[in-house]
Amino acid sequence: MAHLIQGFFFQNQNWLSVAHRSEVEGGVGVVINEGLCRFMYSGVIFPNPHNEQELIGEMFDHFGESELFDVKITQKEAQFAKKYDNRNDIIYYKFKREGELWVGEYSGSATGRGGAKCTIVEAPDSLFLPPE
Repeated sequence: MAHLIQGFFFQNQNWLSVAHRSEVEGGVGVVINEGLCRFMYSGVIFPNPHNEQELIGEMFDHFGESELFDVKITQKEAQFAKKYDNRNDIIYYKFKREGELWVGEYSGSATGRGGAKCTIVEAPDSLFLPPE
């Protein structure tokens, strides 16, 4: 049985912006903004065609496509490792079930730590086939 996963991860970010000030204050200038950003992700988790006992998956978010591996889903916990197609680092996710939501965190050498939330729902195999 396949699962659909969709959620958000949260990451502190810095970005450049333009500040418009009066001529007395120096006119237009560049500033560094900082804030907590929310990024949506979605994907599918399914049995490995080469080993039905193992779950793997695919995901997509603002930073690109990724593969999921070391996937484990129980009634109370879920975890997986994510590797983007265009990067070498691995990001690890761990969640605990809180009602209908899965709440947890991610960690990685390039990303650091951050919070994440998602929903995971079972999907019938027929969802992935075109309509007849």
